[in-house]
Amino acid sequence: MTAPVAAPRAVPRRLRVLLVGKAAPDRGGIPTFLEMLRGGALADIHEVTLLNVAHAGVPEGGRLTAGNLRRTFADAAAVWRRAGDHDVVHIHSALAPTVTVLRAALLAWAARARGSAVVVHAHGGNIATWLTGRVNRVLMRAAMLPAHRVVAVWTAGEQALRTVLPAGKVCLVDNGVPLGEVPERDPGRRPPRILYVGLLTPRKGVLDLATASRILRERGVDHELHLLGGTPDEGPEAEAAVRDGLPAWTHLLGTRDPADMAAAYAEAEVFCLPSWWEAMPLSVLEAMASGLPVVATDVGDIGRAVQDGATGFVVPPQDPERLADALEKLLRNPSDRAGTGAAGRRRVEEHFSSDVTARGIDRLYRGVVDRER
Repeated sequence: MTAPVAAPRAVPRRLRVLLVGKAAPDRGGIPTFLEMLRGGALADIHEVTLLNVAHAGVPEGGRLTAGNLRRTFADAAAVWRRAGDHDVVHIHSALAPTVTVLRAALLAWAARARGSAVVVHAHGGNIATWLTGRVNRVLMRAAMLPAHRVVAVWTAGEQALRTVLPAGKVCLVDNGVPLGEVPERDPGRRPPRILYVGLLTPRKGVLDLATASRILRERGVDHELHLLGGTPDEGPEAEAAVRDGLPAWTHLLGTRDPADMAAAYAEAEVFCLPSWWEAMPLSVLEAMASGLPVVATDVGDIGRAVQDGATGFVVPPQDPERLADALEKLLRNPSDRAGTGAAGRRRVEEHFSSDVTARGIDRLYRGVVDRER
C-alpha cells in the first residue's frame, strides 16, 4: 500500500505593508527604527513602503496647535489614500501624551476605513506613567478601537496597555538593531571618550552626565565627553539649558545620518545613556552591537539588555555620583572595557538583532491578516 503523499506546504505570501511614521529628517528612535524596517530583514519578507509624516522645521511634537491639527488631518488623508493598496498599515507613535494618542487614533481610523489591518507601534517611554491617570486610560481605550494590534517595546509599557485594552490586542516585540562589523579600538587611546547619543534635553539626563563628568575629573579620571544629538521637541530652550551646563571638555557633534552612526560608536570607548525615562532605546542596543561597554540608567527595559556587571552597568536615574562610579570602573580599565563590550555584542546577537525583531513583526502581521480574513 502506497503511503499518502503530503500536500506541499504553501509558501507564505508577501504582504503589502505601509509603514507610517516620522522618518528623516527627524532624528531619534522612531526614524531609526523605520529605516531599519524598510531596509532590513522585514523588507526581504514583505513588500514594505514608507509614508513619511515628518514635517521639517516643525518643533511642535506633542502639542495642540493649529499647525499640528492641519498637519494631522493632512497626514490622515494621506494614510486614507495609500491604505487601500496595502494589507497592513503599521503606524509608529510615542502614543503619549494626549495629543500624540489622538493623532495616532486618527491615522488608525483612516487606515481601518480602507479595510487594512492596522497595527499601532507604541515607542514611548512614558506610556506607563501617563496611563496612571483615569481619564488617560479611558482615552487610550477609545483611541485604540481601530487598531487590530498595539505593539509595546518594553515590558512595563506592555503591562500598562494590557490594563486598558482588550485581552489579545497588546503584544511585546523587542527593538532590534543591525549587526555590523565590530570596529578595532585602540585600548591605549588617551583620553578615553564617553559617547552620549540622544536629544539635548535635561530629561535625557545630559546634565547628570555633565555632573558625573566633573566628579570624574575631580577624582583624576581623564576623559572627554562626546555628545551626539539635536534639538528636542521641547524646543531650543531645553537644548540651551543643556549647553549652558556642560564642562569645557565636551565635544558637541551635532546630528548624523543613521548610515554614519557606526563611525560615531567606533570613535568612543564607553557609551552612556543617563535618561530619566526610556522604553528600549535603540542607542543602547547600537552601542552594544558595536562592542561598546554601556553605562545607563535603570529605566524602561534597559536592564533587560544591559546586564549589570556583565555587559555594562545600570545605575539609578538622576544619581550623578553612582553614574560616575560606574563610568570610572570602565575608564580606568581598558581590558574590562573590551570584555564588557564583547559580552554586550553577544547579548545583542542573541536577543536584540534586527533579524530577531523582523521575525517577531512578521508573525504579528500574519496573525492579524489571517484573523481578519
